[in-house]
Amino acid sequence: MRNSLTIAALALALAGCDVRTTTSTDKGSVPGAAITADEAEKVVSDAYAAFSSGDAIRMMEHYAPGAVVIDAANNAPSTDRATITKWNADFAAMKPSDLVTNPRIVQSFDDHTIVSSGIAAFLADVGGRRQRVSVRYTHVFERQPDGRWLIVAEHNSIPPQPVATGL
Repeated sequence: MRNSLTIAALALALAGCDVRTTTSTDKGSVPGAAITADEAEKVVSDAYAAFSSGDAIRMMEHYAPGAVVIDAANNAPSTDRATITKWNADFAAMKPSDLVTNPRIVQSFDDHTIVSSGIAAFLADVGGRRQRVSVRYTHVFERQPDGRWLIVAEHNSIPPQPVATGL
């Protein structure tokens, strides 16, 4: 009974969500959205530019304290900033370049939450050679009290098969 009530409460809460979905090719504002599609795209694009910078410290500037990260190369999620910084340093050591996100779906749930999901492909040094790597990702961004948008949850996984992304 308790589980049924929890599911019913979640269903009611989600039914009230005003979800705005854009793709990276949408232009202009979404009618009635708290932030425009272009503003949401800029938040996401700025973070993704940091991911291909090769600078783990710059990458970490886009994570909120206590962010939950599920890394494709590790079994357990982490909220430990030192662990997440190490994971980002390991990623930076692969010298990622030519990052392409296709498809990229950006959703604005309200004036405080953006979710970006899709497939990312990039060139990286893996096992002593340069190769294309594909990763499925979801990032949840929340507007902080100071106005910055930071990642509060990240989930990465390796697709079961290589994905054609235009790289």
